[in-house]
Amino acid sequence: MILIAFSLLSASFSSPKQEAERSSTAMSNEVVLVDQFIKAAQDSRDAPLPDDVAFELFAAATVLSGNNMSDEEVEAGRIGGGLDGGLDAVYTFLDGRLLSEDAEIFEDGFKPSEIRKGAELSLWLIQAKRSEGFGEDAFDKAGASMKKLLDLNFTDEQLVGIYSADVIERVRIFTRAWTLLSIRSPRISITFAYVSRGDTASVSGGVAQKMVDVRTELGALVPGAEVDVRVVGAKELWAMASATPEYDLQLRFRDYISEGDSYAGLVALPEYFRFLSDDNGALRGHLFDWNVRDFQGAVTVNRQMKATLEADDDRDFWWLNNGVTILCSAVNIGGEKTFTLSGVQIVNGMQTSHAIHDVLTATGADLDRHKRRSVQVRVIKTLDEATRDDVIRATNSQTKVPDASLHATEDLHRQIESHFAARGWYYDRRKNFYKNAGKPADKIISIPTLGQAVMAIGLSRPDDARARPSTLLNNEADYAAVFSVSLSLDVYLWIAAVQRRVDSLLLTEGVADAPTRTNTRFYISSYLVTKALGAQIYNPSQLKTLSQAPLSIDADDVKAGLAVVSEEIQRIADKNSWQVDRVAKSDLLTKAVVARAVAGATNQSETDAVDVP
Repeated sequence: MILIAFSLLSASFSSPKQEAERSSTAMSNEVVLVDQFIKAAQDSRDAPLPDDVAFELFAAATVLSGNNMSDEEVEAGRIGGGLDGGLDAVYTFLDGRLLSEDAEIFEDGFKPSEIRKGAELSLWLIQAKRSEGFGEDAFDKAGASMKKLLDLNFTDEQLVGIYSADVIERVRIFTRAWTLLSIRSPRISITFAYVSRGDTASVSGGVAQKMVDVRTELGALVPGAEVDVRVVGAKELWAMASATPEYDLQLRFRDYISEGDSYAGLVALPEYFRFLSDDNGALRGHLFDWNVRDFQGAVTVNRQMKATLEADDDRDFWWLNNGVTILCSAVNIGGEKTFTLSGVQIVNGMQTSHAIHDVLTATGADLDRHKRRSVQVRVIKTLDEATRDDVIRATNSQTKVPDASLHATEDLHRQIESHFAARGWYYDRRKNFYKNAGKPADKIISIPTLGQAVMAIGLSRPDDARARPSTLLNNEADYAAVFSVSLSLDVYLWIAAVQRRVDSLLLTEGVADAPTRTNTRFYISSYLVTKALGAQIYNPSQLKTLSQAPLSIDADDVKAGLAVVSEEIQRIADKNSWQVDRVAKSDLLTKAVVARAVAGATNQSETDAVDVP
């Protein structure tokens, strides 16, 4: 008791110097803890990333942790290299979904009316520095860049040479979406986050004024946008990085029936809204990791759902809605029919959940009409993977799923996952499953990533792999060509490992900057494997024999492949007066690179081997 009293007394009368020393110690501890997070990720990689790159990826992933992004998506948004305009990463989200350059809204014939009125369009701009402080120059550089990059009067041709093709392309995703959806009155938000290992409590007055200036400039560039300019230091990074997504949640039913480990019942709309919402009122996006659909915006059924929720009449919501299906690993039922659910995943009902969350956020959850209404909820407890897949497929088969997402539940993908796992690789059939399990980032392969690798290497179509990163497998013919039960599982793993090896060497050896990596990575892997085989590859089954022995790819091989690809890019660009990114999406480059590979093929394919499983 005496010791406690003395401690409290001492704390009450600490000198300013003592307080500063304590603050410095705490900040130093948080820097150490942040560095330890990055070190653990680096140690798990076969080839650690350059320190600055590792910090940039950590910063972007941490700041955007609420957006449920995969490591591959985080990497895709990183800029790096020269002419970056003071930006290390750029991301655009539409209603919480990450947009890529080949998003469906950019396709010919897309109708803006298919997107709900007032959709949320968000632009995130990130600058990350490993320094233990915040400087004014970061705001000066980024602010000056955005005056040009967000000015719709500037053409790409005017910006080339001032900024890299990568940063232009990443910002153009936002400006294209902004222009296209303007008639739908989107709610636009822009966030500029300056991330370092510094102390946000000790930023200078000059930095504080620069934050105000950039906020004003961005608001003027995008009228009506909600603008947030923030500094993120070691303390904030540590808090976000150490937080874990909440998969154990409570849900109170009005009433329910049960059969074994399955339950079905009605949940009041305000109760379901609270179940869906985090402490800040935002939708818990990670609860939909296993859902095979994205949110579809203002399609007819969603407009009808919102109209039903907004109507002040006597019809209950569950009369007109199929409800939601929740899978979980454990169920405990307490008083007042309150379920405590572990390992929660909402596998059907994403549209319903979004509609409920949107309307109750806008109107307030406690309106009488909301309290009177219910949503039908099914809860199924199971740890069996096959059963989970069957439930996901069955509950999503009533209406069309617009892409190849449902294929993730097929036997082939379960077999690929099992085959990869037995060899220390992780096939992410369900987004972020292995990331959340703490597996090494460079050993996690998603379905789209494997699809791109097979398309580039096994079908000699690196142009399609480059041009259509998010929609590559939407076409059933392409899907069938990439994923075939007749193809050896060894070939799938071998192709994935080859592409990852090329990607790793491009990054860790400093061989190429970010835009160059983006435009050449699939061509380099296609070139190296085609040269090793000695013939053009029309079907991945041609690689069965080659995949039985390791093919060793080192930095010199990647540099040689990059040199060939770069030569052909320059030749085609000069001949056609094209920009580099247009060349990289053209089959002219594919034909040229494949021809060079076949012409340069030697007998070394039998002895030089890709050093992968």
